[in-house]
Amino acid sequence: MEFLYGWGYLLKAKNGRLSIKLSSGEKPIDDCSCVELDGEGALAINALREAIRRGLRVSVKSRHGRAIIDPKPLTVHQIAKFLNDDLRLKVSKLIVQAASINKLYVLRLVGLKSSNEYSKINGLMEGIDKATTIWGLMAVEAEITKTYYEALRQVIPLEYEFTARSRRPPRDPVSASLSYLNMQLYSICVRALRYHGLDERIGFLHEPRGNRASLALDLAEEFRQPLVDAAVIPAFTSRSMRKSDFTYSINGIFLNNRGRRKMLKLFRHRLNLTTPKGKFEELIYAQASKLADWISGSRGCYEPFILTLEV
Repeated sequence: MEFLYGWGYLLKAKNGRLSIKLSSGEKPIDDCSCVELDGEGALAINALREAIRRGLRVSVKSRHGRAIIDPKPLTVHQIAKFLNDDLRLKVSKLIVQAASINKLYVLRLVGLKSSNEYSKINGLMEGIDKATTIWGLMAVEAEITKTYYEALRQVIPLEYEFTARSRRPPRDPVSASLSYLNMQLYSICVRALRYHGLDERIGFLHEPRGNRASLALDLAEEFRQPLVDAAVIPAFTSRSMRKSDFTYSINGIFLNNRGRRKMLKLFRHRLNLTTPKGKFEELIYAQASKLADWISGSRGCYEPFILTLEV
């Protein structure tokens, strides 16, 4: 995928050659399946014709909104799957099941396998199969997540005041770090979904709401533990995060520039970590591909990402 940001760009075509003109020069667009343009610019009609002829998706985002030119749209199939209550519930259960298994994997890694919370999560997971509605499934997922963070409190030093996971706004340094890296993960998931022709707003587990990237939230559920939690937890158990890495105010606690740089470094290390199955960023794109195949009908069942010793 080509991602290009600029002001005053021009997507054009000449003699079958597709290119993007920027203030810094002209860049040819050759072997890719998706071009994402961000900023303000113009699209030549002959360039759109050439993109369609090639089967190339063009995603355009500006302050006015977003549009996708896709010669092979998956959106119709995606909406059909979303409107099928049985299929929506089925794939949502698979996502929650995988995310719960990944949480247990992390708890084992930090030495909490014998904790009451670990046993409680195992018991709560029985409710995943029993759920008959998305709302019922979300209630089970919420309780599992709450119990998971209660377990992590046992390994986070008391000085960080991590009494519970807090959001909007975060009320402790750990929550602030989790929220920040979750946003980084969502951005990657959005791009992976767009690359494979999916609309990130039409989720299955997470209800579509305005322009919220609900499907990206779904996909991120499978990767929070290996990418976000695996970066955040060691940063605090090792006490490498300092009070000076955060901004404290009545509106909440947030990472400052120094703190963001430290967290981004840890996150990017995890993202580029080479495993027998590939780098984690590649694995996110692979999962988006599996999701697209299931939505299109070329794959009978979606297989979520589950942490194993190989990764």
